[in-house]
Amino acid sequence: MSLARLVLTVFLLFAVSACARQVPDTGSEAAASVSAPEAAQTDALPVEDNSLDDYDDYSAEDAKIADDPLEGWNRFWFHTNDWLLQNIVKPVHKGYSFVVPAPIRSGISTFAYNLAFPVRMINFLLQGEFAQAGVEFDRGLVNFMVSLGFADVASQSKPLYEYHPETANFDGTLAAWGVPDGPYFIIPFLGPSTVRGAAGLGGDLFMKPQDYMLDWPVTVSSTVFFAFNSADRLYEPYDQITESALEPYSALRNAYMSKRFQLRNRL
Repeated sequence: MSLARLVLTVFLLFAVSACARQVPDTGSEAAASVSAPEAAQTDALPVEDNSLDDYDDYSAEDAKIADDPLEGWNRFWFHTNDWLLQNIVKPVHKGYSFVVPAPIRSGISTFAYNLAFPVRMINFLLQGEFAQAGVEFDRGLVNFMVSLGFADVASQSKPLYEYHPETANFDGTLAAWGVPDGPYFIIPFLGPSTVRGAAGLGGDLFMKPQDYMLDWPVTVSSTVFFAFNSADRLYEPYDQITESALEPYSALRNAYMSKRFQLRNRL
């Protein structure tokens, strides 16, 4: 794929997604509450009052989540993406959802996911996860042979090896190679990521085999359509986090980075 085609593909994908990809689905997990110590207990405390110790538990992970050296850039694009999402993407997608039934939209989303199995397999190979690459190849082959890719038939059987596709992208590959995550970074017209995550997205675009087999108008339009088709899966959790937050920007950043740290610690 030429550089001009790559730039055009990324721009159109960003414009249609319009920050729909703001967050992974965290829901209420992003909220936290702390109760005050009861007044009756304070009378029994010694002179050296430690009643507020429970509040002084700001961990190193919390510091990393709050670290935002690119805040000026990020806030500008947060508000830009939010306007595009609320005023363009959501209204158009709701009209699309009214016309296209949910089962059809789900099948299209599954087809798009299955179509990207070579990208996940290549990244597993680059990470040295050869068993995972084999599982990914088997899953993609079964899904296309049985349902032409419109259903996740392979998920009905348990793989021989534990399957974790969360890191099957170039972002995960860079992490396996020791590249640091970098600070929080909002991608224009797309949504929150990190510096490494943004670079990983560009790497994944280069790995799509169909981009080298089909004409660029086909690949660009299909990429944009697939992103638009599943936009509701992305802007719904985004709304859950930002609509009730006193400071939507910080709420989104904290939820995204917390989920990212949780994923890294789980793998």
